[in-house]
Amino acid sequence: MSFYGLDFGTTNSSLSTLVNGEPLLIPINPEASDKGVARSALYFYPRKLMISNKVTKEQIITNTFMHNQVWYEGEEKISTGSLAVKTYLNDNKSRHHGIKRKIYTGVYKTFILYTKESGKIVTTEVPDYYEEMDFGTGRLFHALKSALKSPNYKGVRIFGKEYSLEEMIGIFVNNLKKAADAFGNDEKKSVVCGRPVKFSIDLKADKEAQDRLEKAIKSAGFDEVKFEFEPVAAAKYYLSRFPSKGKNVLVFDFGGGTFDTTLMETGTESKILATDGVYIGGDLLNSDIFYHKLGKLFGTEVRFGEQQMLIPGHIITGLRSWFGIPNLNNPDDISFLTGSVKYKCSDPEAITRLLYLIQKNLGFEMYEAIEVAKKELTNKEETKIHFKDDLINIDEKITRQEFEEIIAPRVEAVRECVMRTLEKANLKPEDIDIVIRTGGSSLIPVFENMLKEIFGSDKVTEFDPFTSVAAGLALG
Repeated sequence: MSFYGLDFGTTNSSLSTLVNGEPLLIPINPEASDKGVARSALYFYPRKLMISNKVTKEQIITNTFMHNQVWYEGEEKISTGSLAVKTYLNDNKSRHHGIKRKIYTGVYKTFILYTKESGKIVTTEVPDYYEEMDFGTGRLFHALKSALKSPNYKGVRIFGKEYSLEEMIGIFVNNLKKAADAFGNDEKKSVVCGRPVKFSIDLKADKEAQDRLEKAIKSAGFDEVKFEFEPVAAAKYYLSRFPSKGKNVLVFDFGGGTFDTTLMETGTESKILATDGVYIGGDLLNSDIFYHKLGKLFGTEVRFGEQQMLIPGHIITGLRSWFGIPNLNNPDDISFLTGSVKYKCSDPEAITRLLYLIQKNLGFEMYEAIEVAKKELTNKEETKIHFKDDLINIDEKITRQEFEEIIAPRVEAVRECVMRTLEKANLKPEDIDIVIRTGGSSLIPVFENMLKEIFGSDKVTEFDPFTSVAAGLALG
């Protein structure tokens, strides 16, 4: 049966198929230099907010409306891949300070207040509402795969319309499918999709994550969906290129969102001996860089008030991901940052930069700058994190040694995962014949050196870090 291989990644995605028995990476992303790799991103273009002329002055002042008093006009337009990121970065240049609106849905939800001694439950009815942030730009969504492991994340409302997580992933995958069908002049209805070894350590949550991904892919136009562990797919592709028998092969698959291992014994029919994984990826390393190298520039070390208190933990947590930063643009946090924190503040300039970062919604741009610097450290001993936007002017030096010290706990967790994989198979490092590094984060020198230290330099090889999973999925 004719099918696609889908590598739906946290950072990038690819689609493949078999042509004359060989995996072919399909050019699904015409905007990119590597047309076979698409950024896993969705951009919803801005639409015009319309407000009824029957609202009160108080509603205008407080930005609080009923659902039938506001609506959006304009085309519902969505882009994906590199075009999504490019469009967002361009549109975000014309952003304004975020405006937060509260919109009541007209529905009442029942909440339990307390239970009487008789056992009677006392409830109350509370009006349901949602909040939206308006920066005058569209909405970018990236790393949607990471949200699959969270059963509490159902979706989001975008310009007045609700989208489930499955719908958003489905829109993205459907765009890939359309490009692939057009390229091959053939509509395929079956797909083999990669998945991490562990979406979650909780088996129920892990199954729910796969079920949600399957639902999303079927909504994209596929009738049949099969799953394969991503490192297993990479191993299949490697063995198709370099056939061998009677050897133990360890796949070290380290991407933007997860790290997975698979240990296989090669033969006429290769046998999986062990798998493992941890939720560590390139995005988490970027978060570590921000906290240790840039955090102080945005107030993470600020002390304020008579007691010289530290910034609240939830603000620091919000800063540790680009998508957490817009969530800080709410009345309570902005009031705190423009009021209480300024009393006897140890670094007022840091708070000014923090407010600008939040209110101008610059989280994605800043984390992109961190990503660029991190990649440069693969081939350089030192580089700089460059990011400039009016009040923010970052030109921060970072060395490879600093980076390795910052991520040392992550390196140790990855090492433990590798050793755990060996233990599951009752094997020792000397029993391993080949170690395959794949995934963008596997290129980071400290992880390569770790593998060489454990297994020996002659056994460790890099193999198509960005496309080996997709290619292996095409093999079924």
